[in-house]
Amino acid sequence: MGFGCAITFGKSLIPLPEKLQGWLVEARVEMELSAPTRYALRFEDDICDGRHEVADDLTFEKDTDLGLFVPIEGGGYECLVLGPITKVRSSSVLGGPGSWVEFHGEDRRARMGRITVQSKHKGKASAVASKIIDAYEFKADVQDTLIEHDEQKLPLTQSATDLAFVEDVARRNNMDFWLEYKVVPKLPALDVEITGCLKTSPERKQSLGAPVPVPTLTPDDALELRVAPPGDICANITKFDTRINYERPASARGFTMSADQQKKVVEQLVEPPAPLDADKIIPVEGIKRELAPVTKPTPEEAFLAQEAIVFEQSWFVEADCSASFEQLGFVVRPHQIVKVSHAGEALSGAYQVMKATHVINAADHLVDFLVRASGLGGRS
Repeated sequence: MGFGCAITFGKSLIPLPEKLQGWLVEARVEMELSAPTRYALRFEDDICDGRHEVADDLTFEKDTDLGLFVPIEGGGYECLVLGPITKVRSSSVLGGPGSWVEFHGEDRRARMGRITVQSKHKGKASAVASKIIDAYEFKADVQDTLIEHDEQKLPLTQSATDLAFVEDVARRNNMDFWLEYKVVPKLPALDVEITGCLKTSPERKQSLGAPVPVPTLTPDDALELRVAPPGDICANITKFDTRINYERPASARGFTMSADQQKKVVEQLVEPPAPLDADKIIPVEGIKRELAPVTKPTPEEAFLAQEAIVFEQSWFVEADCSASFEQLGFVVRPHQIVKVSHAGEALSGAYQVMKATHVINAADHLVDFLVRASGLGGRS
């Protein structure tokens, strides 16, 4: 361990050789709610007898897994990211000194997006997604979806990569897909259990017939951001810049535009449009063209469409934060529910982490992150 984080390579999580650690300048990890976690390692380099000291080292072969681990209190580690090298950038300077190389990569979801698959499924999309996640040796943590698919009226088809399919299931069901890591001490090295999460975030029950609720946040008291506490308490963040948008709605009713261009309020959010005139189809020589059938949305689809609007629009408070890992005492990552204190009556309360960028060098472990809330004064 050195440099403020431990770096491993290969699927066996072998520690990075000390001769390479000496060239390391900076490690950067970018996290977002439902996007892949990306990393970049920047090394100084030199050229000796026509060979690059770092760039030509076999440790950094294509598709090699790199892992970044942060030491935590009690002697353990927390994993920031584990996944394959996907890109390399380098610069060679005449004479050698001043050269550098960067290795970029993503979490192991990247391997789910390399082969396009065609298949047809029935049942719930959550059950299919769970099997796909298991196939990539992730522990599946999947929330049940609402829609029951059959092969005739409502088929569930895949004509994309496994990653695109699972992400589409998440999007259509107002969920997120991300990876979580549990580091298991395994002397003399480490072992990591990776969980593939496909569920609502923050977790909420999706129930037909019930009003769509504004997200409720229950913070973990151990994850506290102290903004401007009194003198006997230490602040643990250096920046807390907020934006409040009072114009974002917290409820929704749907409407469609009728044939006479009048807004028609309907019980469901979506409704089939008026029939189109087949004679208006532009003919193309040699190709038979006809109107695509209009599918009436199911109650489940209508509920999910309404929930998506209410959920996204309910977040009307955002804050840009900066701190160091030493100040915070915990690793910030998306999906966490943190407690903001000493920020004034209106801005204190529960927030969800949306994005986090960790930058680690020889002197510091700095974190910039974005949080959001759906209420003021702890009413999230």
